[in-house]
Amino acid sequence: MSHFSIRGHSDMLMILEARGKPILTMMETIRIKIMLLIVKKKEEADKWNGMLCPKIKKKVDVNIKDSLKCVPSHAGGDKYQVECGLDSQHVVDLVENSCSYKNWDLTGIPCMHALAVIHLKEEFPETYVQIWYTKQTQLQIYSNFVSLVRGPKQWASLSNMPPILPPPLRRPSGRPTKVRREEPDEPQTTERLSKRGVEIRCGKCKRVGHNKRSCKGEVGQNILVKRHKVGVLTQQQATPNQQEGTPTQQAALTQLPTAPTHQQAALRQKLPFKRKPTTVR
Repeated sequence: MSHFSIRGHSDMLMILEARGKPILTMMETIRIKIMLLIVKKKEEADKWNGMLCPKIKKKVDVNIKDSLKCVPSHAGGDKYQVECGLDSQHVVDLVENSCSYKNWDLTGIPCMHALAVIHLKEEFPETYVQIWYTKQTQLQIYSNFVSLVRGPKQWASLSNMPPILPPPLRRPSGRPTKVRREEPDEPQTTERLSKRGVEIRCGKCKRVGHNKRSCKGEVGQNILVKRHKVGVLTQQQATPNQQEGTPTQQAALTQLPTAPTHQQAALRQKLPFKRKPTTVR
């Protein structure tokens, strides 16, 4: 808003919904929006009881409360210096209806800096509101309605006119941007989602409580791998009656081959495969 022209005296944006559409669709969207807005403003102005818009009167009352925090000082002529807190200092000109804060210049409604000066001079704030916010002016502005337009299928075609070709389109790389570019010193309003309550599981050891980067254990150390030969029972799978055997049988059970670990399996894969030498007869 700081870069808007003060000639229009309006802070309303009409192209936010239509700026990414093709030219005809964009113009039609803006036309319909303006058409509905004029009818709405005309109906609201008919219901006003006072001379000012109720919404504008409410904004002025809010600015009056905020102006109590400001300290105006006469700087000569019709110019005043207004201080509102630390490092907040603005210049107000009551003749030009201008403030360095630019809110009064843009909207036509006195800001809190201007209202502090108006209160110092003991004048009425309503006299410094621009005339287009009065009921009489609003009824005159919105008395002219937008003309209706038929659909594209009902448009008259011109045979003696060559077809209008679309301009050459040069599509840049990447996805087109729809969000404006923010300044480096602009405060970030987006909030990141909190991960409170989310269960973090490690991708290496599959345990809960840490991630893959901070893992200090072996890969897959809590995954039990059971590989047994068919018909051969290990010491854990043996029944109690079988475990209570002779010492020679218990020693034979302890010598049964066990399943290889992950480190042993990985080591076997890294070792070169040795083929048996072939003899030529």
